[in-house]
Amino acid sequence: MSISLDKSDKKILNLIQRDATLTHQDIADQTDVSATSVWRRIKNLEEVGVIKGQVALLDPKMIGMQVCALISLRLTRHGEDTRVEFEKFIASRTEVMECYAVVGNYDYMLVVIVPNVEDYEIFLSRHLLSHHLVASSNSSFTLRRVKYTTAFTFNSR
Repeated sequence: MSISLDKSDKKILNLIQRDATLTHQDIADQTDVSATSVWRRIKNLEEVGVIKGQVALLDPKMIGMQVCALISLRLTRHGEDTRVEFEKFIASRTEVMECYAVVGNYDYMLVVIVPNVEDYEIFLSRHLLSHHLVASSNSSFTLRRVKYTTAFTFNSR
């Protein structure tokens, strides 16, 4: 389900995606909407689920997370119970930053970030590949981050 966003909503969303610490007045000054209206619009966007939360984005390398791996994996079997169990397992693993159910040669794609290759090997061998629902996996290591964003860009027309 999607909702219709007007020009002011789009401007507000563009601004707070770049800097969630902006005050309602800062946003009002840049959108030609009153601070009260900005507050009301943001509350509405939160209530309907457009805004899921506000977070601080950390630089992985600055906090010692040097290894980023992309893992494609196949499950041993398929079905609703298998999906639920596997996804619960993945949700419990702090190494897994993102998980996508996919179509094609694999069932899932994971983004795993850890401090070093030794920690990656421990996660892979002791946790992921030893899980009874994982049939096989293929890993690729990133060399460098070329682009990273969490922001969607809205044309404010």
